[in-house]
Amino acid sequence: MRDAIYSLRGFKAAFAFAHLFPRFFNHWLAARIGLTAYGRSPEAQSALRANLALVTGLLGPQLDALCQENVANFSRMLADYFLCAGSDAVMQATALLHGRAGEENLKAALADGKGGIVVTGHLGHWELGGLMLARHGLPLTVITLEEPSTGLSHWREACRRQLGIKTITVGPGHPFAFVEMIQTLRRNELLAMLVDRPYAGTGTAVDFFGHRTEFSTAPALLHQHTGATVLPAFVVQDDAGGYLTLAEPLVPMDGSTDTHAALATNTQRIATVFENIIRRHPEQWFNYVPIWREDGQSAGGSNGAHT
Repeated sequence: MRDAIYSLRGFKAAFAFAHLFPRFFNHWLAARIGLTAYGRSPEAQSALRANLALVTGLLGPQLDALCQENVANFSRMLADYFLCAGSDAVMQATALLHGRAGEENLKAALADGKGGIVVTGHLGHWELGGLMLARHGLPLTVITLEEPSTGLSHWREACRRQLGIKTITVGPGHPFAFVEMIQTLRRNELLAMLVDRPYAGTGTAVDFFGHRTEFSTAPALLHQHTGATVLPAFVVQDDAGGYLTLAEPLVPMDGSTDTHAALATNTQRIATVFENIIRRHPEQWFNYVPIWREDGQSAGGSNGAHT
């Protein structure tokens, strides 16, 4: 089922559907589909329950209710993604945005003239965050992995391009991606990336909710090469059905000459910020794969670069 949806044909169909019916109906239908799919996936149920139990300490019916709320929120977020993927994306996103917090942090990110690394995770509506940055006239490039097909990669890149958002694709077959990132920052622009599920070989171990997992080392590495600031930013659903943008204070980066130690320290500081925001919004932390193994080590990830 996932392969049918996560394809160019599936994305185009979802896009057309999102613009054909009212948003409240799309939300209702998306939640029904999402909860049905979740109910048929023991793997997703096991992973989500384990992740949220560790974050919240909940068990039994309370944990079940949180998982159901999480899946419904994720499904509604996807419906809004397709609603905001067309030529009227800015208008649609503006209507969905109910508030902004931390705009002073966003301005501070580019104040030194060395670029800003916007780090976010699988929480809330990360794609909408990029759109809102572009709406404010800020030069933005997002980091992403290849999609399952070239056609889908081109479709998603075209959606971003019409909003003024550029894309850098990482992974096998893209040996100069890191150089492109450095060039972007040296132009004093923003570079946005998901960092909470790094793909193989790009993460380092951090303490996360008292257990070990991996976060991407890319922000810390880029800071070492450019001196760019690191800005955690998130877009979360509010109780009224809209979204709030949250730009957290800049992460103070360790400039030690021991680059290996600084890499670990700075990545841990980013993980700690994520830990705090996830504690406030576990119902919007969308991870349906194991984050921690039973032995306490990282369970790894495969799509941590998607934005």
